[in-house]
Amino acid sequence: MTEGHFIRSRWFEDLPVGEFHVFGSHTFSEKEIIDFGTRYTPQIFHTDPVAAADTRYRGLIASSWHICAVWMRMMVEYMERFASGVEDGRRNGAGVSFQDLRLLQPVRPGHTLTFTYEIIEKPAKVIRGKWGIIRSRNEAFNHRGELVFSFVIDILAERKPKG
Repeated sequence: MTEGHFIRSRWFEDLPVGEFHVFGSHTFSEKEIIDFGTRYTPQIFHTDPVAAADTRYRGLIASSWHICAVWMRMMVEYMERFASGVEDGRRNGAGVSFQDLRLLQPVRPGHTLTFTYEIIEKPAKVIRGKWGIIRSRNEAFNHRGELVFSFVIDILAERKPKG
């Protein structure tokens, strides 16, 4: 996986289909999985390592919502690093649609996920005369290089002003 070149302060028209980024990696600890599970997804396979051994997962696993929350944090931090200094009023990144969330492999304590983003389409749709849609595939690969998590999201990106 290689990281694409990210140009600061781009308009919708400047964002190419195929642009690819690696946001970074995150290792999930047992404590983190249990804390998130206890607070937001209180099922035994997210909260109790002993009881989780008797479930179909055969042990503690991270919630898909936990993985989504880590993706969100990493994506925002990544984009802030590369878009810092943008002061021209553009507001990119508001999500408007979330599709096809898939958790393909369990994420267990000690597993490290690497998160990626790729622009896969720019639907010909204009929102309020100002915004275009960027459709991206977002994935996470575990420490063995296996795809474990994926979804598609539509994000608003400001169009260039006419003239």
